[in-house]
Amino acid sequence: MSTAVVPFRQDQKPEAEAPPHNADVEQALLGALMVWPGALEKLPADMSAEHFFFADHQEIFSVIQRLAAAGAQPTAPAVKGYLPKAEIGGQPAMSYLAHLGTNAGVGVSVPGYAAIVMDFAQRRRLAAIGEELTLRARHDPIDESGMLAASLIEDVEAELLAARRPEQDDEATSFDAGAGADWMLDRIEQIQAGNIKGSSVPSGIADLDRATNGGFQRGQLWLLAARPGMGKTVAMTSLSRFAARHDGAMVFQLEVTKDQQIARYLADLSYVHNRPMTFGQIMAGKVDEEEKWRLQDARKRLGRLNLKVDCRDGITVAQIVLAVKAEKKRMAARGVSLGTVFIDYLKFIKVSDRYKGQRVLEIGEITGALKQLAKREDICVVLLTQLSRQTENQQRESKRPTLADLRDSGELEQDADTVLFLYREAYYLKGKLDAAKDAESKAKLSDQLFEQQHDLEVILGKNRSGPTTTLNLWCDVSASSIAQSARGPQ
Repeated sequence: MSTAVVPFRQDQKPEAEAPPHNADVEQALLGALMVWPGALEKLPADMSAEHFFFADHQEIFSVIQRLAAAGAQPTAPAVKGYLPKAEIGGQPAMSYLAHLGTNAGVGVSVPGYAAIVMDFAQRRRLAAIGEELTLRARHDPIDESGMLAASLIEDVEAELLAARRPEQDDEATSFDAGAGADWMLDRIEQIQAGNIKGSSVPSGIADLDRATNGGFQRGQLWLLAARPGMGKTVAMTSLSRFAARHDGAMVFQLEVTKDQQIARYLADLSYVHNRPMTFGQIMAGKVDEEEKWRLQDARKRLGRLNLKVDCRDGITVAQIVLAVKAEKKRMAARGVSLGTVFIDYLKFIKVSDRYKGQRVLEIGEITGALKQLAKREDICVVLLTQLSRQTENQQRESKRPTLADLRDSGELEQDADTVLFLYREAYYLKGKLDAAKDAESKAKLSDQLFEQQHDLEVILGKNRSGPTTTLNLWCDVSASSIAQSARGPQ
């Protein structure tokens, strides 16, 4: 047998195939829409003329939609009067429309036909993405970063995400007022009977749960905002492990390294009131035998949590969405419901080139996408963000943050359902103590610092689920721990 390599020849390539489509189903659907009154109401709300493969079918569908919107029955004669062409497919337009009516599907088949037409439209888009990827992978010049393949992958991820239809139907998104009220009352009964879970995930902080009507609300975008040094990552560490005791939690740690975040979880879980271990101490390995035992116990407790941590660098919104969807499926296979997703923090989320250099629009793109992610996946997304420097203004009497201090964009306040500000007076007392000159001032400030070193204010600047108020909590920043009140012996 010959082993010679047969060179590839251009004429060996198969003839180009037509993009995926189904002409018979398109015709049956259009015929049904013209024959059966009310058939148009059975279509998915997001169906459009562009889902049809043939241009003539797109025109027919558009006319049917306009006639129905005007209150007219879209019969074949009515449709024919508004078509721009006298002929379709080489025959008179009226003959073609009559043919569609003769071969129309029954009214109950409309949703199924529509699903097939939209599926083929999605397949065409996927084929186009694949073809574009092939061409770019073969011919695109190297980019400024020298990482063409990585750039291509990010672009394709974004395209695939955009091509994905929301997995929902009209029954889930639209309703009659009375039917909606009946659904809600039945849902309350089901929650009280323990048959379904509520819409919130407990935060582990009793006061926060009371103020937000249960904790992290599914379908919402939360902001956790503060100036540097206030404890954003500390709060995220404790809150994410609290949330993971009830439902699944996922953390995108974009700021600190993997070892630092693990050390923070271990410091929090191994906390002892009279001998806490700092995460820096754990990072350096400066622990004795008793502390090693505590770390082993903390490791077991950490392992029992439904917690996934992703520490990759420079992640895009598309990558976050795809990772959340994949982890949600993995957790569901274990009987766990993903409830919360924490992202630390906004600054390190990569954005597309669409609004390059326009930070306000870039942030709007990020928060808008995360808001939709929360709604579609029925989770609470908690996004950490930094406040503007105006809180440090020397002329400003109170350093406590407000909504006006959200950095870069009003989109943050607009898209967020709940905004939590962190404030520690001890941070500013430490600065004043370091700057103090006379012994009396130093002594007074030192006493104040000692009294308030573990005080943490959580200010609810915006709260769709309850009042805007201030919660007084306990924290130990060095041990990466927050709590409702001072943590005593375990």
